[in-house]
Amino acid sequence: MMKSHQQILQNQILERQENGLVRSLISVNHLIDFCSNDYLGLAKNLSLADKIQADFNQLKSNLTSINGSTGSRLISGQSSQLEHFERKCAEFHQAEASLLFSSGYDANVGLISSIAQKDQVVFCDQLLHASLIDGLRLAKAERKIFAHNDLADLENKLREYPLETPKWIVVESVYSMDGDMVPLLELVHLKNKYNAEIILDEAHAGGVYGPIGNGLAVEMGIEKEIFARVITFGKAWGNAGAVVLGSQTLIDFLINFARPFIYSTAPSPHHISSLATTLSLLETQSDLRKKLKENIEFFVQYSKSSHWGPSKTAIQTFFISGNQVVKKKASELQKAGFAVKAIVYPTVPKGQERIRITLNSLTKKEDILALIKTMETHE
Repeated sequence: MMKSHQQILQNQILERQENGLVRSLISVNHLIDFCSNDYLGLAKNLSLADKIQADFNQLKSNLTSINGSTGSRLISGQSSQLEHFERKCAEFHQAEASLLFSSGYDANVGLISSIAQKDQVVFCDQLLHASLIDGLRLAKAERKIFAHNDLADLENKLREYPLETPKWIVVESVYSMDGDMVPLLELVHLKNKYNAEIILDEAHAGGVYGPIGNGLAVEMGIEKEIFARVITFGKAWGNAGAVVLGSQTLIDFLINFARPFIYSTAPSPHHISSLATTLSLLETQSDLRKKLKENIEFFVQYSKSSHWGPSKTAIQTFFISGNQVVKKKASELQKAGFAVKAIVYPTVPKGQERIRITLNSLTKKEDILALIKTMETHE
């Protein structure tokens, strides 16, 4: 008997359920936040919300379109407001230019798929985010995967190609699943030695690292050594969207060849205004980053179980092998009042399933201690 289209889809969902792999949408917003990417608490900041609205009210009398952008930027969505934000964003991150995308996913897919071309080689860390992997799948360049943060393995692979072969090295400042950081200074040495260029995803570093929250590359003083940086606004910025930072030549290239940019509706004027207001706040607010750092240090000091990973960032991991086991643990923690989520296979390799904890500047120390105690009591 011929299966209907609906039955084909339903069977695939049932297969995932049987294997403990099915995903579902569950709200945990009423619980103590240990799972969001709102590192500086800006998504919940009422003062910022009021300032965003006040700034937009002051601006909107000068706007042609108020509620929406009316189209893609290559048709009718371009505006002086957008141009001004991109200039300010580039200055903030000490880059020559920037280009705004609808999301970090779009930015990574658009960037990687367009610049990694035929007769080139991309060397990518084995733990790259799915958005970077999807961009690589669309790219025409050869792909070589090196062991996570293993620069010896990377160098061995770089040696296989002539110096004149165009090479890209794709890494993340802070890796989203383990919370560890890229050895960026050493990586710059390798890229110079082997005539390569670095593409750096700063999703979990933007807003958190850097003198004014302008990223890990700026904190290390090597931003000029990085060919392209991606800063996302859905994490420490408490908003949505992303920018690619780089030379004006790179930005002009992306405008012409990055399909997620070309064929997406431009962000609304209110969205752009909210990003501009947040950028202004980040320039002057160091206390939120300081508070986050204190919470990270406090967490690391008191988390003693061998199940914890070695992270020194806002992303902490508690390893519990097995999809069903880790999901059960996450459910118990949610019932205890903690907003946590299980990270299961195939998002992470089998045997490396974990509870992923994210800290933020609003996290109370007594809640950190309560979470650690609850997790470590019934290992």
